[in-house]
Amino acid sequence: MKATRKKVDKIAAALIAASRRPEDAPFPPGWRQQLMESIRSGGRPCLMPSEQRLERPRPRRLLYMAAGALTVIVAGLILANLDWYDPYISLSPAITIVEQRAEYFLAAGDVDSGLRQLKATVLQDGKETELMSQKFKEPKGLWGSGEAVKKVETPLVLDAQDLHLRQGPATIMVTARDISSRNWFQGRVTVFKREIYINLKKPRRDRMSSPDSE
Repeated sequence: MKATRKKVDKIAAALIAASRRPEDAPFPPGWRQQLMESIRSGGRPCLMPSEQRLERPRPRRLLYMAAGALTVIVAGLILANLDWYDPYISLSPAITIVEQRAEYFLAAGDVDSGLRQLKATVLQDGKETELMSQKFKEPKGLWGSGEAVKKVETPLVLDAQDLHLRQGPATIMVTARDISSRNWFQGRVTVFKREIYINLKKPRRDRMSSPDSE
């Protein structure tokens, strides 16, 4: 019993000597009794709190943490460029009967990511004839440095003779595509259609009747 107490006293003296001040020695409540019981039972003495080893992150845990961080970054980039609004298109004036030639004013844009492409065609008898087509520069870099084109306003001329259109119905179709990540990074698409009629016949002038012809 005395030998056990001597061992405990030596351990306490060593801890006190290792501390800056005796009162700073890290002795938890009841430590002496626990240590003596552990010595009596022949077991290994419990480590003091100051002697406990810090658990190091395992390589697999670090791998999981890196994968999670990468997933969050990629998801953030995709969500930031998803775009929540479709491109808009307007065509004025509302001309539906075209006699040889018609002049329109085309306005298109995208309030979120910006425009990628704007195209206008006229369809007749299954044949598509291009009126205008324009591709816009996209922001470069991972974070999209640079400014995207948010709005375009341009005249749109339909000349039936130059386009080799015939007499009869036709369709003006305008397609706007943005630069968002929607549709598997192809962007959102808006299609505007207007049904028109091509009238190539010259108006007939009625012959004026004279009193002598009656």
